[in-house]
Amino acid sequence: MFFFKKWSIAKENAAKAAAISKSQAVIELGIDGTVITANEKFLSILGYTLAEVRGKHHGMFVETDERSGAAYRDFWARLNKGETQSAEYKRIDNHGREVWVQASYIPVLDSRGNPTKVIALASDITEKRIKNLENAGQVSAIERAQGVVEFKLDGTIITANRNFLNAMGFALSEVQGKHDGMFVELSERSGAAYRELWAKLNRGETQSAEYRRFGKGGREVWILATHNPIVDETGKPFKVVAFTTDVTKQKLKAAELEGQVAAIGKSQAVAEFGMDGKILTANDNFLKAFGYSLLNEVQGNHHHMFVEAGERSSAAYREFWAKLNRGESQSAEYQRIGKNGKIVWLQASYNPVLDSRGKPTKVIEVATDITARKLEALENADQLAAIERAQAMAAFKPDGTIIAANDKFLKAMGYTLGDVRGKNDGIFVEASERAGSAYREFWAKLNRGEAQSAEYKRIGKDGKEVWIRASYIPVLDAKGKAIKVIQYATVIESDRSEEMVQEAPVSLADQAEASSLSMERLETRRKSESVGPSPLAQFLTSLRAGFSSAMASSTKAVANFL
Repeated sequence: MFFFKKWSIAKENAAKAAAISKSQAVIELGIDGTVITANEKFLSILGYTLAEVRGKHHGMFVETDERSGAAYRDFWARLNKGETQSAEYKRIDNHGREVWVQASYIPVLDSRGNPTKVIALASDITEKRIKNLENAGQVSAIERAQGVVEFKLDGTIITANRNFLNAMGFALSEVQGKHDGMFVELSERSGAAYRELWAKLNRGETQSAEYRRFGKGGREVWILATHNPIVDETGKPFKVVAFTTDVTKQKLKAAELEGQVAAIGKSQAVAEFGMDGKILTANDNFLKAFGYSLLNEVQGNHHHMFVEAGERSSAAYREFWAKLNRGESQSAEYQRIGKNGKIVWLQASYNPVLDSRGKPTKVIEVATDITARKLEALENADQLAAIERAQAMAAFKPDGTIIAANDKFLKAMGYTLGDVRGKNDGIFVEASERAGSAYREFWAKLNRGEAQSAEYKRIGKDGKEVWIRASYIPVLDAKGKAIKVIQYATVIESDRSEEMVQEAPVSLADQAEASSLSMERLETRRKSESVGPSPLAQFLTSLRAGFSSAMASSTKAVANFL
């Protein structure tokens, strides 16, 4: 009976050993570390045959540095004392590659309790170990780059890394054991949304969002955070780890940009277009400029609804959108068509919005309605063209250097543009006048921004005398400094022949002025014989005053245009 019982136990143990051998790598070692035998699973893991390992020392599976180290000697010393050794071990296979095993080295004892051999049961965990190392590396990298804070499920802070503490301005001792609510505004802390955040985390639901938090001293901190519930083997959460990024600077910058965009939207016309040119949205200023009152009147339509039919089908318009699709901004003055054919002039920039890969996703147009100014400028341009046809014109630098002159001016003076460009206005002035203080003061006043208007005697080519009624108008920059001088003149007498020759008048005012100097000459001769103004002199004075008023009006229009 005793023998049968013993045989049954032995049979059961043999069955257990066989089962273990099927599921695990098994190796038997002498107490000195010599390999006695090993099963196929063990040999497969390390890439050996039994003949290659039997009789060799276990150290063949260990790196050279480890084999000669104190830790490996202590490992075998403990086994020789009968102490089981269990851990994760790095081993080296037949090809010199690292193999990680989860192993238990179990001393087999004789009847007196002395170890006689060692049986090692091992599992290959190389893949798992590499994955864990990779995960550990990732976590380490995350910890270096992000703020990390751990909580109990009730929100109590377990620990936090340096990045998180720096962002919030606290030391670990100041937050450890406190509730996450210490970073939350009181009104939010007592609200349903904050309670629901922690309820979801307790249900194992990850939460990600941008949060406003408060650091030391009530400083506002914005964090982009992911709260991750950590679950046990049953799937039940037991703590929460939050990975955070401090986005305070970006948030404040975004708020500033939003404010700028809002300010632009208040003062300018703004519209958004898809890359196909279809209108996504437009603000009230944009709609008003084009005569529309409702967004749905334009939304979904193509931008070309604002463009004349001839331009719409042109190569230039196709290239305009091609450039936008290449990410190139476009900026200019544009003539557009509003509701019911209304002409609209815009000073506009079309700005492609790029995604993270630099690809345009939409176009934002920012525009100013310049219709009134443009129409005024066109009107002034017409006036300027009329003045240029009627009058002699020249442009000077503030020092009197001639920049340009029209044909009427050049004809009066007898020069070509090449003769005078780059020369000083003094070439038209008698030497005695040129050297005098009055002429210097004349240019000093122009440089101070003071317009000068009078009758002037000028000297043309070959010394011919030319009398002009002229206005010299300084053109000023934004700071009020004269940058050039424009002269508008009417030739009223020239000594090109023995007879007095006049420029063909183009208006009643020109005709009156053209004759005024001739009459003045006659009146001068008459004064030698009589005293006091004659009726003719009085008439000429009145006529000149009227002409001066008309000239001032034209000058104002030209100055506005320039």
